[in-house]
Parts: sequence; C-alpha cells; structure tokens
Amino acid sequence: MNYTAVYTAIRRRRPLNPRQTTPTSAGPRLKRSLSLVDLIFYGVGCSVGAGIYSLVGIGADLAGPSIAISFLLCGVACCFTSLAYAEFAARVPLAGSAYTFTYVTFGELCGWLVGWNLTLGYAISAAAVARSWAEYVVTFLEALVGKHWALTRSTHFPLSWFGSDYECCPLAMAIIAFCTTILVTGAKESTRFNTAMTIMNLLVLGFVLLVGSTTGTIQSDNLTPIFPHGVAGMARGAGLVFFSYLGFDMCSCLSEEVKNPERNMPIGIVGSLLLSLSIYVAVSIVVLGMAPVNLLGEDVPIVNALLANACCSHVEQLTLADAKDACLSYSCSPIVHPMLHFGSRIISFGAMFGLTAATFACLMGQPRVFYTMAQDGLFFKVYARVHPKTGVPTIGTVLTGIATALVACLIDLEPLANAISLGTLQVFTFVNAGVIILRTSPPPTLEISTNARSQDQEPASDSSLFVGDANTATLGRKKMKPHWLTLFFTIGAIFASAGVAHEKNYCMVFVPTLVCIICGCFLFQLPKSPRPDTFACPMVPVVPMVGIIFNSYMMGSMSLSTWAVVMLWLCFGLLFYFVYGIHRSKLRITENRSGASDQNERLEEVSMFPLLSHAESQSYDSLANHSSH
Repeated sequence: MNYTAVYTAIRRRRPLNPRQTTPTSAGPRLKRSLSLVDLIFYGVGCSVGAGIYSLVGIGADLAGPSIAISFLLCGVACCFTSLAYAEFAARVPLAGSAYTFTYVTFGELCGWLVGWNLTLGYAISAAAVARSWAEYVVTFLEALVGKHWALTRSTHFPLSWFGSDYECCPLAMAIIAFCTTILVTGAKESTRFNTAMTIMNLLVLGFVLLVGSTTGTIQSDNLTPIFPHGVAGMARGAGLVFFSYLGFDMCSCLSEEVKNPERNMPIGIVGSLLLSLSIYVAVSIVVLGMAPVNLLGEDVPIVNALLANACCSHVEQLTLADAKDACLSYSCSPIVHPMLHFGSRIISFGAMFGLTAATFACLMGQPRVFYTMAQDGLFFKVYARVHPKTGVPTIGTVLTGIATALVACLIDLEPLANAISLGTLQVFTFVNAGVIILRTSPPPTLEISTNARSQDQEPASDSSLFVGDANTATLGRKKMKPHWLTLFFTIGAIFASAGVAHEKNYCMVFVPTLVCIICGCFLFQLPKSPRPDTFACPMVPVVPMVGIIFNSYMMGSMSLSTWAVVMLWLCFGLLFYFVYGIHRSKLRITENRSGASDQNERLEEVSMFPLLSHAESQSYDSLANHSSH
C-alpha cells in the first residue's frame, strides 16, 4: 500500500445518507427495547461502582480531602462533554458511541483510535472493578468466618512460574463469568438485572450518608487542610477518578437499543451524569469526614471509615501508634459504636451490588463498540453477529467476557487507573471537538460523482464536508480549517495545563495559552451551520471549548509515565489498524468497487443512518446548488 492510499484511508470519513431512515444491512440487528429509566439506571450503574468504593481511598492519598473537589471538577467537566454527547447521540443513534461520532467528523484513523481507547474505558475498567469486587467479597466473608487460607488464595493466588511474588485473582473471574452469562440471555433480562443491582447499590450508599450524618462521626479536622498536596494534588486526583464518570458514554453505546433516541438519549445522558455527580460528591465528603485519610486505605475505604469509628474514638484514630490494627479489626474490643460496627458489614455486602452493576455495564458497553467497529470492517467480523432471538451480539459478548476475565485474573490493574482516565479524557475531547466541527461546517453528506467530473478534480462547491468519488467521503482541504484549529486549541490547552500543574516557567504557560486564544478567536469567526431539529448542544463553540479546557487541564496534570502507557497502547492500536482494519474497511471496499455499480447498491455496503432531518438536508442541498453556481 503506497503513501497516497494510506493518506486517503486515514482521512476517509463514514458517510451518512440524510434521507435514509432505516438501516439497510442484512441480518439480525440490535433491538430497540430500552426505556428512559432503563438508560439512566445503566448510566448510574456504570459510574457509581469502583469510583466510590475504591478510588475514594486511592484518590485521598493523592489529594487528601480535596478528592471531593476532584470528583466535583470531573463532574463539571463531564457536564460540558455530556451536552456534546447528547447532540451526537440524538443525531447519530448508533451503538458505537464516541467511536462513531469521531469516525463521522474526524475520519477513519481517529475513529479507530477513539474506539481503541474505549477498550481501556470498558474492558480494562471491567477487569479492574472485578478485582475490587473480589476484595470486598473476601472482606465480607472474613468478617463472618474470620481469616482463612482459602479466602486469601481466592484473591492472592501465587503463580510461581511468573515470579516468586506474582499473584493472580481467580475470584475476579467469577463475577465476569456471571455477568457475561446474564448478558447473553437478552436485553430485557439484562435490564432487569442491572436495575435491581443499581437500586440495591443506591440504597447502600444512602445508608452511608444516613449513618455518617446522624451519628456525629464527621469531624471537621478530618477535612483540613483541604489541599495537603496543593492544587496540583487535587488535579492529579481528578485525573485518577475521571474514568468513574464513564456512565454517560455507556448510555451513548445503547443508542441503537433505546426507544425514541432523539428524545431519550439527551435526557438519559445528562440525567445519569448529574445523579452520579451528586452521589460522588456527597458520599466522598461524608467518608472523608468520618476518618483520617491514613485509615481509609485503598481497597475498602467506606468500610474502613465506618469500622474505624466503630472501634475507636476520634482521638484514638489520631493518636494511636497502631491505629490501623486497633481501629480496623472486626474483633476489636470494646466496640465504641455498635451500629457502625454492624453497618460496616452491611457496606461490605452491599458494595458487591454496586461493583457488580459497574462490571456488568462495562461488559455490556464493550461488545457494542466492537459490534459497530466490526460492521465498519475495522474489527473481526465475528463481533458483528447478532443472535436473531435475543438481539444480542452473543459471540462478541462471550469473547469479550473471556478476555476480560483473563486480564482481571492475571494482571494487577490498579496502576492503570490513571491510564484509563487519560484514555477516557482523550475520547471526551474528540467528542467535544467533533461538535465544533459539525457546527462550523455543513453537516456530512455523500457527494455523488457524475460522468462530467473526474475523480481527481476538485469539486465545484465547497459546501460539503465530503469530497471525492461516489464511493467514499474524505476531508477536503478547505474544510480542514476547523480540524486544525481545534487540534491546536487542544494541544495548547494541554501544554498550558501541564505548565500550571507541574509549576513550570512562565513561557511554558503563556505561549500555549496564547495559541489557545488565537485558535479560539478563529473558531468564533467560522460560519455556523443551522441547529439540528433534534437536541442541540447550546452555545457552540463555547460549551465544547470549555469542555476541552477542563479535559485538557486534567490531561496536563497527568505524569509522563501515564502518557507513556497510553501512547504505547495507541501504538498497538495503530499496528492493528494498519495490519487489519485499513485493508478490510467497508469504506475502502466500497471505494474500490466498479463505477458501473448502481450508487444505491454501493451505499448498502455501509450501514448508514440519518444525520439530518429532511428539512435540514434540503437547506444544505440548496446551499450547495447556490455555491456551485
């Protein structure tokens, strides 16, 4: 494959036919069976899991009490991003989530890399949450029967052939196998299970808020100093916990299975995010106020917060030399607060519901991303198969479950929490930028070639984002302006944020900030396309630009080692694309077909869905005709 072919491939964008209202690809498809309430429960179930039950403790080590502000900062950042997601999900109701949104606006290579990063957010997150679930199960069982070698080996089983200190977690495989079994039974059964788990989780977290606020165990000195590691520590904490808000991306993965997506998707995305944000901030403040940071630990911080107050007074928590041993034991005597002692057991048991819901939702989202990528030819075809009775990508779900179970068992994923968050931030930034591009240029249409126009000739009109032959859609040079502006705006924001977070010199902050301001001014000057008749992100480009700035600030606060991990992950993604995806892309296959084939037959090779209403498409056709004259 020569350079020109590669360059064409990476710029190629998924065409959308504005007048096509139903998918034309043959075979069983995902069924629209989910209501608005189901969607919100999926979003909350995916979000309020590992982030609240384990990352509170890990984040407190980085940021101290300001980890509650980190959750708030992430939530506010996600509010701006969720509005961009809501517009895309209403206009492009496909199962691929950010992958499809990026494929439409940036092209095939960027879309693939975003989909590859979503694997960090879903499959790897599911494996990490499964490990947290295993830790909570063992903690609960040890509280009932005491320590036992079988319980210890279930989460720390030595594998001597990998090294003397290498341990795996067999119990984590159990929850993944269980969730995968439920998922393949069908969408309705999966929805009932997720709703039940999420409701139980919310009841447990409500219990935490109740006992924390009514037992007098919240101490103000546990919350001071708020920034023990400075604002930079708070920013690093925000970067760590960011992937906890993946729930609204999960909602967008279900676009193809939701009834009335134009109305329900925006409400579900924004509603689930606001509910998750409120829970995170409230619970983190209560937990941090109940016990000193050094007693919370990294595995079961909520349990430790209740147990510390059940076994020790506040003074003892601060002064005892062996406070961890004395205050975090179920066999402590005397018990200072029996209700909290019993409550810690309830949390150990109840946390399993939240972590199960989070694992379940992540395992549901990942096969749907693979499903859309496989439909586009960029991933293995087996992932595009849908069971005709259940309407579920059964084979893809099972294969994803097997791979995730092996990863959860064999790899300690705790060090990857920052990498997962960084990958998620990159995905969110692409979606924000995509809305800017969609609104500052006429929406994508497929330009039909005629005999009078040669394939190498520039189109007479610049009104379309897609130029080229009848079979494909690529970015024209004149329409690359918003892409370059958003790119340099984002890069400038990241470097400026890195300068602030890592306290670099004045120039490290001033020059990138100046680049952001200049690019932002040019973006404001670009002509705006009409608002869609579905949900529209307000105040474009202001809202998505603010979302990019928030995301960039957290990305800039990440360490170089975290960036190195994500860059390595993306290199593997690039390798897969150039070895497999670029050769099997449906757009490439369509592109290479004979010009004698009928255009409608060629369009059926690619699954295409409506991006514009009929009225909008007519207005753009008029604009194109006017420009060509």
